[in-house]
Amino acid sequence: MERNFPIILCELRKERGLSQKEAAAKLGVSQALLSHYEKGIRECGQSFLIKVADFYGVTCDYLLGRTNVRDNAANELESLANQKHIPLTASSETFIKAGIILADLMRKNNTMDGVKFDKLMAIALYKIILVQASAGNLPKNWAGRAYADGKVCCSSTYLALAELAAYSALRPKKNKNPMPDAPAPEVIKALVDTAEEFIVDDCTAKTPPLPAKYMR
Repeated sequence: MERNFPIILCELRKERGLSQKEAAAKLGVSQALLSHYEKGIRECGQSFLIKVADFYGVTCDYLLGRTNVRDNAANELESLANQKHIPLTASSETFIKAGIILADLMRKNNTMDGVKFDKLMAIALYKIILVQASAGNLPKNWAGRAYADGKVCCSSTYLALAELAAYSALRPKKNKNPMPDAPAPEVIKALVDTAEEFIVDDCTAKTPPLPAKYMR
């Protein structure tokens, strides 16, 4: 057992605002035993370690002091960012990797605005939360200001506002020295190809065909 496990265990409890008695009851141990774990007097078993990880929403590696990344999703994202080769399929992993590349490029290149990219990402994910919470596929209170009186209200209004905010972020100042053409990373190409297919399929399914003069 790593020597800093007792400190981490105690910190997590205090972050939740729990007394030792309350935390012990929720974790199914006596207050005296939890006190011994937090003081490092006794070492816990694997089953208790897993129970603590589940209760506080962290990984066992975090509890053992092996990483500063608390949750599995963050660990997966960190791992994904470090991968040089991933399947170039229409998957969230491909799109996340493409997003990481774009965010990194925009932060490093002073001709681009990384802050606006972060804004776009936040708005895109917010729209997913809003729609899915409205449909009942996510907790409704995740919808933030759109949640009131036990339901997600005015979802169409919030979506319209989100679109306006995204549009404003998509119009950066004109670059006087535009970047030259360059080969797109494979994940960027996969993202663009898939997005274009989504757009074309969705638009052609819901709107009449464009006049021939616009198809040239």
